[in-house]
Amino acid sequence: MSAHSDAIRVLHVDDDPDLAELAAIHLEREDDRLDIETATDAAEGLDRVSEGGFDCVVSDYDMPGKSGIEFLEAVREERPDLPFILYTGKGSEEVASDAIASGVTDYLQKERGTGQYAVLANRIANAVEQYRTGQRAAELDRIRTLASEINKAIVRADSRGAVERRVCEIVSDADPYRFAWIGEVDAETGRIEPKVSAGVEGGYLDGITITTDESPTGLGPAGTAIRERRVAVSQDVTEDDDFEPWRSAAVERGFRSVAALPLEYRDTLYGALAVYADRPNAFDATERELLAEVGDDVAHVVHSFEVRENLREERDFIDQALDSLTDVFYVIDTDGTFRRWNDHLVEAVGYTDEAIEGMRATELFPEDERERIRAAMQEALATGEAAVESEVLTADGERVPYEFAGSSLTDRDGELIGLIGIARDLTERKRRERRLSRLVDNLPGMVYRCANEPGWPMEDVRGEVTELTGYRPADLESQARVYGERVIHPEDREGVWESIQVAIERREPFEITYRIRTKEGEVKWVWERGRATYADDGDVSALEGFVTDVTDRERHGRVIDALHEIVRSIMRAETAERAAEIAVETVHDVLDMPASAVHLHDPAADELVPAAWTDRTEEIVGVPPTFASGEGLAGRAYEAGESFTYDDLSTVPERFNPDTPVRSEIVLPLDDHGVLLIGSPETDAFDDVDVSLAETVAAHTTTALDRIERERELERQNERLEEFASIVSHDLRNPLNVAEGHLELSRAERDDEHLAAIARAHDRIGALVDDLLQLAREGAAETEWEPVELAGLVGDCWENVDTGGATVDVDVESAVRADRSRLAQLFENLIRNAVEHGGDVTVTVGDLETGFYVADDGPGIPADERERVFDSGYSTRDDGTGFGLAIVEEVADAHGCDVRVTRSESGGTRFEVTGFEPVE
Repeated sequence: MSAHSDAIRVLHVDDDPDLAELAAIHLEREDDRLDIETATDAAEGLDRVSEGGFDCVVSDYDMPGKSGIEFLEAVREERPDLPFILYTGKGSEEVASDAIASGVTDYLQKERGTGQYAVLANRIANAVEQYRTGQRAAELDRIRTLASEINKAIVRADSRGAVERRVCEIVSDADPYRFAWIGEVDAETGRIEPKVSAGVEGGYLDGITITTDESPTGLGPAGTAIRERRVAVSQDVTEDDDFEPWRSAAVERGFRSVAALPLEYRDTLYGALAVYADRPNAFDATERELLAEVGDDVAHVVHSFEVRENLREERDFIDQALDSLTDVFYVIDTDGTFRRWNDHLVEAVGYTDEAIEGMRATELFPEDERERIRAAMQEALATGEAAVESEVLTADGERVPYEFAGSSLTDRDGELIGLIGIARDLTERKRRERRLSRLVDNLPGMVYRCANEPGWPMEDVRGEVTELTGYRPADLESQARVYGERVIHPEDREGVWESIQVAIERREPFEITYRIRTKEGEVKWVWERGRATYADDGDVSALEGFVTDVTDRERHGRVIDALHEIVRSIMRAETAERAAEIAVETVHDVLDMPASAVHLHDPAADELVPAAWTDRTEEIVGVPPTFASGEGLAGRAYEAGESFTYDDLSTVPERFNPDTPVRSEIVLPLDDHGVLLIGSPETDAFDDVDVSLAETVAAHTTTALDRIERERELERQNERLEEFASIVSHDLRNPLNVAEGHLELSRAERDDEHLAAIARAHDRIGALVDDLLQLAREGAAETEWEPVELAGLVGDCWENVDTGGATVDVDVESAVRADRSRLAQLFENLIRNAVEHGGDVTVTVGDLETGFYVADDGPGIPADERERVFDSGYSTRDDGTGFGLAIVEEVADAHGCDVRVTRSESGGTRFEVTGFEPVE
């Protein structure tokens, strides 16, 4: 097992135990953090995953019982986020697609040699790091939430005891904590005496002794925190020797780690807070920082309470209060004159200390605010406290918004002597409120606050309310249930209610799309996002959110979604006739066009025969006729290979057929397969969007017909090639990998010429396997066309090949339509061929009229051998496989291009590839 602090525990599942054992050895050598455990089938692997403790799973694909994909699906049901790497010898696009669909973290194909284990080790480390990063993010969110709850609690508390009690309650209720207590140091005994506690205690505090000295009872977290004034932690109480005096009692109650922190403010120690968790290593650096902040906040609040209490007894404590606050601080006599203040008051109002000394507090406010200020002061004197917002009038005449909070002040005998309080500058808050108001006014929709009741009674609604609903804001606010009972569409009201209630139960925001009916009766689609706000007792106090019009997007999206689904059906059609049927159904049901038909070309008769049409088509024009090539709209469009759109056929005599009621028509050729006809008895029935959608259907129908036509031709060939690839990639690579692995282990102990010869033979076999597999898959692969900038592609390919001391001169500016991935294979093989046969050559890539050339200044190829270089297995090197240039020819053929070899200007070799479609 790895002793590394960041150890990664990995489960490797492979039905070949020798290969699994070998992989474990090499992976642990590649990364000392890795701790590899093995299983021989999916059932055993699933049992091991259920036991827990693994950071990553690596699995083969082809195994007895469950396959690697089935194993992955089973793991995802139990551990949705656990990193899972499919590491298989049977690689194919189908396997990769299934793995991605099932939620695989990474996919890696077994290769020859031990170099693959470095790649696999890196993939494992990256996957686990991402997984742990996600966990750390969740932990950080939990920590922030806990800190927020504690801050709210201590702000609301009205005494030191309430603060300490609520802190212990909140901490002990938060996962993974179980228990918390706060204690003070007894100056006479040197012991820490608990004052308040919460959580799973069970008499724990009654049976333990904690001191602050360096005796065994003082070496634990609490004693250390007090003695050294820092956060002290025991990450595992079962292993920590310093925790021995309390270990049995702690373990009995499920405590596994403990942290303690001093409650200290400005060098004054108020006690210690101890927190107990139910798992080891619960207190990482972030957790400790949180606890330190909690300790600071608690100490600060405790300090504030002491300040408030002492203020009534000791006059000189006011000075300490003035120094500790950052806001305006003031004390006012019962006659309204200032008695004490801090520098912030001077800075805020612009008057000198001498001027303030003789002023009444009301003189700092505008005339129109003074009566309200007097009333607030009287309220504070009468009830004990009051708060008010008002503008302060500075010495320069500026009006600055402030919030004042004051409490009555009494002497030692309880006699009222004035007011004490603070004032906070609201300038920034008011600026934010104005920005928020402007933002609301500019939103494309409305914002609201409403009660969580049927009918959604509105408390406040702003923004484009009338534009969206037809109602004025006052209509929705004054009539309690207008939005829920009149605006939300009747068919959607129940669904809106249920969706929001589910989100509230989960304490999550909600996003919903539904219909509304405006005051004028128009139906619109809207999107709403909102959340619940909660009272102190946890009940929902209101809903707040935003509603915006998405009618156009929703309608268009629903058409597009339906169209995509139909397109998928077209692409799955097994016959040309079925593809034609789906096409006309799509035109009628999804695009809502009246009449459509597909005519397929019969090569034997050179006719366009109706293959599919809708009932509506038959109602309008009858059964569609057969057209000879070049006859009628359908035949002429097919022969010309062009689409036509007619807004009014009666104005086009050579196209108009008075025997049918069709007046508007779209005619779309399906390449060599036939045509799609769409008609309407109305003139100007189709706009640009209709034509675009119809062209989309025609394009996908054409693609489907192309696929169906070539599917049978490719089926048998692909089956043979896939079988061959499977044998090469799985049945040959596994034993070769085992042999190479054991060879490397043997060479680590001793090396001689026989083992070196075996290694060269392995390399030769591996190279042959790789090139045979690539050549086989080139034959089975389909070509995906796209514009490809040759200069950028050559640069990428040069970086992917071990070119040693060779150099490259890229002199191309053209772009061609090609399959980028396969064209990269062609370039990489030509570059590799030049370097392997010429050494430190200069490779030049240049433009040709319909392609490019790749030349070098190496030894060249004799003229009598140039016709043989593309033959599979031909090589002039003892260690060559002879398949590299065969792959080049395969890629060129797949693009409909020619490749030839000749002599370069420098006497080396020049390959010319021509026949590409250029891109402007």
